[in-house]
Amino acid sequence: MGEKWKIEQPEQLAIGEGVRRLRLSAVGGRINVLGVDGPAALEVNRISGPPLNVELEDGELTVKHGEDLKSGLWSWITRGAKQEVELSISVPPDALVEVTVVSGPVVVSNFHERVTVKGVSGEFTLAGVYGPTSVSTVSGAVTVEQATDDLKVRAVSGSITVLAGAGGEIELNTVAGAITVDLEDPMPGRVHATCVSGALTVRLPHDPDVEVDISSTSGRATTAFPEITRSRQPGSSRLQGVIGSGAAQLKGHTVSGSITLLRREADEDADVQDVQDAKPGDTGEEGIEDAR
Repeated sequence: MGEKWKIEQPEQLAIGEGVRRLRLSAVGGRINVLGVDGPAALEVNRISGPPLNVELEDGELTVKHGEDLKSGLWSWITRGAKQEVELSISVPPDALVEVTVVSGPVVVSNFHERVTVKGVSGEFTLAGVYGPTSVSTVSGAVTVEQATDDLKVRAVSGSITVLAGAGGEIELNTVAGAITVDLEDPMPGRVHATCVSGALTVRLPHDPDVEVDISSTSGRATTAFPEITRSRQPGSSRLQGVIGSGAAQLKGHTVSGSITLLRREADEDADVQDVQDAKPGDTGEEGIEDAR
């Protein structure tokens, strides 16, 4: 027999052991989901609108605030109804995680199994996701740090940043927004990034084994690797070639934006902040060649 709780004001809730899956949905607010060894726990810092419903049954923890996603979005638009919750929830790192939030920032950290995050408007930050990970949003920036399994990110309007990506395959797609990718050894087997309006910037390890084929319809191409051929023709700029054994694949395309391939220094630590500060076409490296 399952357990149920209804929360109408800020409070802390000790949920207990045995959580194997988390399903969390909210219309609006601020959501933090943490993978922590030990019993699951919930802290609600602020809540408005309907109560927060929490249910644990057969290892599945369901946390729900507000209406269903579609109807909740409709009332949020038409009535401006306040249905917001600010909460932090901790569950075991090996739990499956599904988070759906219409509007508001979401942070998900330290999980070893599948993570799925969906939303409409808000900033998504994922750190330390070691299982298959999927993120989809309409409007808002997405940042993923330390992803070591398959990663898929889709956005309509918003930038995508992947820091310290390694291991599995990476697929990134946004319509209006830049894509920035910082890769570590072991290189993902395949990286595919596409955007319509925005720059595409990728930083590789100093001595990667990768086959590169990235292009831009109207932007310029810049590379820090002499092995990579840069070319420009009417309606296309391209970076193409093989570095090392070419075991991994890096492919990408942007319609309106530059394409930039960066290289770590041989003795550089994995300082992921560097790639956040890098500007497309301005690498700060010596020996960069520009195709104009």
